[in-house]
Amino acid sequence: MPANAVIQSIALGSPQWTPLGGKSTLAQFTLIADPKNAGNINLRFRQGVPAEWPPGAAVPFESVDLAELEVQGNPGHALLIAGFAPGSDPRGLAGEGSSRIFLPMQAGSAGGGPIEG
Repeated sequence: MPANAVIQSIALGSPQWTPLGGKSTLAQFTLIADPKNAGNINLRFRQGVPAEWPPGAAVPFESVDLAELEVQGNPGHALLIAGFAPGSDPRGLAGEGSSRIFLPMQAGSAGGGPIEG
């Protein structure tokens, strides 16, 4: 199955929220807040509660629609998206019932796995 590279750098500095994708694109990617940012940036999913990300924060996402994530930051702040969208046509909307949070397994535990959203 072919994969399509998703590589984008976003320069921030507007009080408006900037979507990470203009079109609906399901992808596996890592978001990296520029380590040179002077302060935190804000990220939100489906216009929900924003989360603050410190400079240098890097978080992997799996099967998330880039168009449903938005970012906001001060002038001079930046964010890098690096990943891939599998398949020959990677576009598709993550449905309202499709959000999942995967918890990593803790040392010594038998658990870990999806929590339905």
